[in-house]
Amino acid sequence: MRRKWIAAPVAALVAASVICGCANPQKAGVKALEEGNYAEAETQFQELTEAGGEDAAAGWQGLGMAYYETEDYQGALEAFQKAVESGMSPSIQMYNLMAVCAMQMKEYGQALEYIRSGLALADTASEEEQPDAGLIQEMKFNEIICCEKQADWESAKQKITEYVSEYPDDETARREAEFLATR
Repeated sequence: MRRKWIAAPVAALVAASVICGCANPQKAGVKALEEGNYAEAETQFQELTEAGGEDAAAGWQGLGMAYYETEDYQGALEAFQKAVESGMSPSIQMYNLMAVCAMQMKEYGQALEYIRSGLALADTASEEEQPDAGLIQEMKFNEIICCEKQADWESAKQKITEYVSEYPDDETARREAEFLATR
């Protein structure tokens, strides 16, 4: 499932390198990511971060994806944050990746902020910018988990009720609703 959500940011990096005619390290980094050669991807994207400007933002995003794929969630989150600091506007997919990283590090408040920012962006996105419906579903479910982990039972109960009405076939969510009813 993780691979599905990483594909969109990789595609964005490919498009950016084609549109702007960016340096070879970006193209080589994207190719290495697609091939699963994360050490090589890190090397190429690190070179981009040192270039500064728009290339640096793409380099940080690429590094974030390479770290994410190797389950270095701390490194991935820091790299995604540096991409934003370097001028990149986070996409819905990037917010989701940042949220997953924060959840893996048990930083549920931070994860909740990323999830809510991503969902707000999805609400205002144009039709061509809309992500896969499964991504939105995952983000909404993770929002419930983050509320639970913070012992915010009322918010979790409200969110699970909304979620189950929107996704009635989700067995995991139904079990989660039963659990939350005991809180």
